[in-house]
Amino acid sequence: MNTVVLLSTRRLPPTYFDQVREDLGDQNITIDVVGWVAPSAWVADKVNTFTLIGPGRMPSQPAPDPEPEPEASDEAPDAVIAPEAVADPASVVADEAKVAPAAAEVAAAEPAPQPKPAPKPKPTGAKRVVKAVEWRARKARKVAGRMLPKAIKTSAPVKFLRGQRATSDLGKNYWERVLSRRDVMATIDKADVVVALDAGAIWAGWNLGQRKASTPVVLGLPAARREFDQLKAPAGNG
Repeated sequence: MNTVVLLSTRRLPPTYFDQVREDLGDQNITIDVVGWVAPSAWVADKVNTFTLIGPGRMPSQPAPDPEPEPEASDEAPDAVIAPEAVADPASVVADEAKVAPAAAEVAAAEPAPQPKPAPKPKPTGAKRVVKAVEWRARKARKVAGRMLPKAIKTSAPVKFLRGQRATSDLGKNYWERVLSRRDVMATIDKADVVVALDAGAIWAGWNLGQRKASTPVVLGLPAARREFDQLKAPAGNG
């Protein structure tokens, strides 16, 4: 049975792993996932292992379906009221007379409302100067941001540069976490093919390819399908 390790920095739904088996042409393939974020739902029945190396936590197992309740009978039994269950009007009036003084005692025992806390004293001396400088710095940053035209802030080149920087930072953090986890490296060592699924996992895939020349490390499922077809080719030719 072939094993594939998926490197991902995106949130994957459980149905995605059904698509992986279909794209790789093997329903019996073993799937191990190294994810930066948790899947969108429970995936223990879809993959062999899912190792979360980023922030957050794995979703909990869904509760089992409740058992069906027994059907009620069409005819309900007639209600029976015992004579001793009916209170005497005189006893009700006596009980109310006893309850009234007790309620008054409870109201008197309630604590009086607490006064509001005194306002926090304003900073003075050197602290006041520091606060003023911090306030002016925040205001200057806001003004500078407003001065940049919206057309420039939302332009394609600026968005591209911001996206590239965010992806680069994520890729480095992802690879450092992979490299620091012995359990993750042990899982990767057992793989027949390692697949980087997205841009955030490319850097980790490239580094793994340099360290493990004997294991194919590819980008995307189409490239992984070609590798698995080659693994099956010698057996088919025999």
